[in-house]
Amino acid sequence: MPDQIRIGITGATGFIGRNLQQEAATRPELLTIACPREAFEHPAQLQRFVASCDAVVHLAAVSRHADGTHLYNVNMNLVRNLIAAMTATAATPHVLFASTTHEARDTPYHASKRDGRRLLDAWAEENGGRHTTLLLPNAFGPYGKPFYNSVTATFCRQLADGETPQILTDAPVRLIYIRELCRAIIGVIVGAIATTGNVYSPSHRYEVKVSELLARLQKLAAGGKPDTEVPLEKDLAATLAFYRHH
Repeated sequence: MPDQIRIGITGATGFIGRNLQQEAATRPELLTIACPREAFEHPAQLQRFVASCDAVVHLAAVSRHADGTHLYNVNMNLVRNLIAAMTATAATPHVLFASTTHEARDTPYHASKRDGRRLLDAWAEENGGRHTTLLLPNAFGPYGKPFYNSVTATFCRQLADGETPQILTDAPVRLIYIRELCRAIIGVIVGAIATTGNVYSPSHRYEVKVSELLARLQKLAAGGKPDTEVPLEKDLAATLAFYRHH
């Protein structure tokens, strides 16, 4: 057993990747290794990356693109290249593949997640490796990309800029704070959280309507203090504070 568990992260500059690195940095037994984007175009570089890792959290993906076929192919090629690198080096890190609780939806993005999962399952079975698909709920927190990652990020950006957010659909949303999500991912890696088969879905912490979410953020943006009896408000306050300084 190495002195530190070496966690490789693809998509390390994204929303989850940045927060995962920060969370891991609080634990001396963990060492994170960011995979550069260009490594997926250079087999030798990607091979060195996978060979250096005890676990690989595969977050790199295109989630939106006007051309659905292009999106699907990019995401599948990322998985194929990762598998090719592990096969070439006989590396068997624990691969954690980021998917979504909405994986069954009929879109090219969700199809790439389902099919990518099947490829990694086959790799693990054929090579004695280990693969866990992470079915992730909607997350919010620092580094979320407005108008992209979540409605919470969008509202926070608009409020921090003095704008008035608009509700398009007042539906219930299930949420988890990003730091809690990252702690759950680390828990799977270090064995503190048991998984069922090769799938793990962290439970959402909150369920609120979009109108309630906005009302709480507007209260905080106007200078209101987070309600100590409402954990959601504490996490929303931390998120809003981030956008006010970035």
